Amino acid sequence: MQEKPYNIQFEYYEKYIVALISGEKDSLEVSLMFWKEIFNECEAKKIKRVLIIENFRNDISAIDMYILGEKLIEMAPKNMMAAFVDNQLQQLEMNKFTETVIYNRGGKGKAFASRKEAEKWLLEQED
Repeated sequence: MQEKPYNIQFEYYEKYIVALISGEKDSLEVSLMFWKEIFNECEAKKIKRVLIIENFRNDISAIDMYILGEKLIEMAPKNMMAAFVDNQLQQLEMNKFTETVIYNRGGKGKAFASRKEAEKWLLEQED
């Protein structure tokens, strides 16, 4: 089996899971792979809240971010809430774009500049 093109670590808390993702190069394909792994972990642990902290050096294109947003709606378990932090702050604007794509399709996710803000929002959400 081929090695994954990213590293993923999970931290477990009472009401949510944190997924720490890093790698050399992000792409639509890589993002779909790690999101699938995250959603599978949430379903296995019966957790509806997840905080994703990502650290890839490169950006992915606007069209790929749009496609990612559409695919995440199809992939996400019912009632999933996701807070997203990108350690590369210059990518925040593009992550906000994907947040809008998801929101416009009925999803519940939000991009943040800091882990503290993301955790606060995630814990304020009703089940």
